Amino acid sequence: MLFNKNLKILILLLSFAGSNAYGLEKGDWIIRGGVTNIDPQSDTGGVVTVDDKSNLTSTIVYFPTNNIGIEVLLGLPFVHDINALDGITKLGEAKLLPPTVTAQYYFNQQNSGIRPYVGLGYNYTFFLEDRITITTGDLAGGHLEMGSSSGLAFQVGFDWEIRDNFGLNLDIRKFSIEPTANINNISSPMQFDVALDPITLGISLYVEL
Repeated sequence: MLFNKNLKILILLLSFAGSNAYGLEKGDWIIRGGVTNIDPQSDTGGVVTVDDKSNLTSTIVYFPTNNIGIEVLLGLPFVHDINALDGITKLGEAKLLPPTVTAQYYFNQQNSGIRPYVGLGYNYTFFLEDRITITTGDLAGGHLEMGSSSGLAFQVGFDWEIRDNFGLNLDIRKFSIEPTANINNISSPMQFDVALDPITLGISLYVEL
């Protein structure tokens, strides 16, 4: 599974972390920029499957204390293919944004070269564009509408300072995203829940402001 692979990558990178001086402390801000892969663990009751996608993301973190960070996750929209149960036949597309605010607890002292952390956040996912793309069969000409979704997000990751005010970040998140899908303008309109509940892997570089 992708989650097990992501966990192995996280452990491997942790094993290579050094003991550089780490400067993040109370009152600091950092900005991260990188790439995140979203892998939906989609459960639609045997209706469709949703593929994984990667795109550019950014986070802003403020440290109200030496060990607590408040993070805002932003990024470019993710466009996911919606496929038939065979995983091959493309039925449509969904473009979404999952902005998330997370409270993080950082381990180790602020002068450590690497600081693992855990986080608990709140996610609001909204869909910018949903459409049926298949041109044959019962769904051809249908209109797809995905409802917004909100839920918790769990996070584990680390910051590793490579040089003063500059470093590497890697994180894994588990989101609760369960929108309702409606397909109209067809002979038998459909409504079903899409338990995406994705696992994400993000890697980025950060700068301290």
